[in-house]
Amino acid sequence: MRLNRKNHILGKTSVDTFLKKYWQKKPLLIRNAIENFQSPITEKDLFYIAQDEEAISRLIEYKQGLWQVKYGPFEKSDFPKKKNAPWTVLVQNINHHFSFANSFLNLFKFIPYARLDDLMVSYATKNGSVGPHFDSYDVFLFQASGEREWKISDQKEFSLDKKSAIKIITNFRSKNSWVLKPGDMLYLPPNIGHWGISQSDDCLTYSIGFRAPSTFEIQSKFLDFIQDSLNTNKNYLYKDPNLNLQKDPAEINTNMIKKIQQTVNQLRWSKNLINTFIGQLLTEPVETAIFQRPKPISLEIFKKNLSKKILELNPKTRMLFIKNNFYINGELIEVDKKYAAYLRQLANNKKIAFKPSLDKKDLNALGITLLPLYLSGFIDFIQ
Repeated sequence: MRLNRKNHILGKTSVDTFLKKYWQKKPLLIRNAIENFQSPITEKDLFYIAQDEEAISRLIEYKQGLWQVKYGPFEKSDFPKKKNAPWTVLVQNINHHFSFANSFLNLFKFIPYARLDDLMVSYATKNGSVGPHFDSYDVFLFQASGEREWKISDQKEFSLDKKSAIKIITNFRSKNSWVLKPGDMLYLPPNIGHWGISQSDDCLTYSIGFRAPSTFEIQSKFLDFIQDSLNTNKNYLYKDPNLNLQKDPAEINTNMIKKIQQTVNQLRWSKNLINTFIGQLLTEPVETAIFQRPKPISLEIFKKNLSKKILELNPKTRMLFIKNNFYINGELIEVDKKYAAYLRQLANNKKIAFKPSLDKKDLNALGITLLPLYLSGFIDFIQ
């Protein structure tokens, strides 16, 4: 995989320029982002993964003037023949299945991991498409095989087809149009109308999507989170020893309102509590992720492996940190500050090799911290 002469995937545009002028602002077309690119992932690979129960996959066809969608997992017989009406298969979280996919995602490390969602790969027959639509998140569209025409709109308001099973723009107006060949890439910020149409029967497109949690999602999940963190007396009951006779028995009296308001106003949360919530929220694995637990091993055997082998994150694992607090798959990991640098390296590089000369005391401490993660299937040794 050979990058362009600027040695990064943004072509002639520097990372600083991209972040200042394009990220979440306007589209960017990048010709020849990767020179002489040949996709390690084939359409057969994609069809195979689409049959997996753990995969999130869709089959989209345009028939009789309507966009139709079916959801996986699929059987081999579910895939139409190429000579049929144009169709598209999309599979998300390809990075859970192919080591190449994670290497490919590493090319986008200029965007924080906390924002990165997944690598989705789509295959389309000639004229295959998912229709004119818009996404609520940033996306890089990398052409891996074949050719695809992208039509881009500058509309601010869209009308959606109420009859369609997917969100299709009915009043789409194209402002720009480009045909992408293998190695070309298009960046689109949120809410940009776009329409990709395959120009060949071997069209593979990689979509690098980014997480954009809604205000509702953040707030509702935080309210759920703090229920387990409330420092209150659960046995305390509402009291009103000075209750007075009131004219209307159905009225909620002023004293009751004040007391309940005071109780609600007693809710407090610290900065550290919010940080813990953020770390756990942003490292929650996808709902379909299943972690296979290895055969149990002792701490001593684990430490021997730790001193000889490379340790890596499971492709399904999400690991982030806030200063010296580490979060992995929605869990807070307690670690001594002395060893924080090792975990930062694991989080940033997704793998780490410990030096054989590592002090026995340090090796033991790291082993105690990392063994539970290994036994949970969150991390593993490169064989």
